[in-house]
Amino acid sequence: MKKLLGILTIFALWSAEIVLAQPRIGPLCGYTPPRSEFRDLKLSANYRYYNDQFRDNRDNVNSGSLRASFSRLLDAPAFGLSQQANLKLDLTRDTLNYQADGAMNVRAYLEQTNFFGFVGAEAQGATTFISPGLRVSAGLGYGRFKDVTALSKALKIQERLLGLKALAAPLPAAVLFELADTIGRRVEFPDIASLVQRLEEIIEASGFVPQGQLGAVALLRIEEIVNETADEKLCGWELRLGVGYELLDPYKGARDWLTLASFEYALAPAPRSQFKSSLRFSSSLALLEDYVLIAQANYAFRISESIDAQASYNFVRTQLQARTPLDIQSIDLRLTFQVQANLNLAIQLEFTLASDFEEWTQGLTITANYDLF
Repeated sequence: MKKLLGILTIFALWSAEIVLAQPRIGPLCGYTPPRSEFRDLKLSANYRYYNDQFRDNRDNVNSGSLRASFSRLLDAPAFGLSQQANLKLDLTRDTLNYQADGAMNVRAYLEQTNFFGFVGAEAQGATTFISPGLRVSAGLGYGRFKDVTALSKALKIQERLLGLKALAAPLPAAVLFELADTIGRRVEFPDIASLVQRLEEIIEASGFVPQGQLGAVALLRIEEIVNETADEKLCGWELRLGVGYELLDPYKGARDWLTLASFEYALAPAPRSQFKSSLRFSSSLALLEDYVLIAQANYAFRISESIDAQASYNFVRTQLQARTPLDIQSIDLRLTFQVQANLNLAIQLEFTLASDFEEWTQGLTITANYDLF
């Protein structure tokens, strides 16, 4: 119980502090697009097999891991949809362990406000469960998310043009927002060339282009940034309270009515940074005696032009009445070094701890990629 209260307190204080600080964050989270549609999918995997020289296979190695995370957001003035899923597979000495969870909800907003009603579903599974868990829910909430990828690309364009000395000074906020609105309306242009031409006109009309016109190299860099698909940015927060019903119990227990609460938060402090966290709690009517708590946080950021980093934490607690709670937590750290244009090095650290483990599992993976031609 003390560990649970500690986790809840840390997440509540941390998230509240970030929410209160958000208005002071730079221009990314201050931008509101007319419509937000965000998708993000991340995959990473590794595998190693080694057959030793002994017939009893004492030093054989058969191990690997797979990590996958998916999130999708659609937010309009009167309607919203969000989906989230995470998967973790670990193969160690021919034993496969997994941990997975997912959630989806549909929201209807009260006109011109951030208040909404929702219906949704949540699922979870793990090697230690007897079966998957599934519950449906409905309730009320407050908050919104917004996709600020378009402004992130506008800031990247400014950064790249300043590096090429194609701009005499940073662009005014009004020009950046106009670039973002134009990028966000990409589907209205017949092709990418027409969009780049319109962006060129906006930048040149600002009066910050020393030569009066952007060169071919600058236009090529603008097109590359507009075409990027793997660096979406999300901002906002959302609080939900509701009730639900358990369709599948992971321990084959009785199906119960549930009380539900969740808080989700996303922040893009810079064009190449993204922080996301969530805290989901569901309990039977016997509060704190029969419940599931899922806490997650992920932060991806650029340390320098040649170093990218990502850190994530996951915690799942399952408490059944009159039983010892089952905890599963994991920490993943990853550094990617762009040593040269054709050479990159990745270092990944993984730690996992469950209630029945004697100590943390520890994994280190180093990967080098070299493009010869």
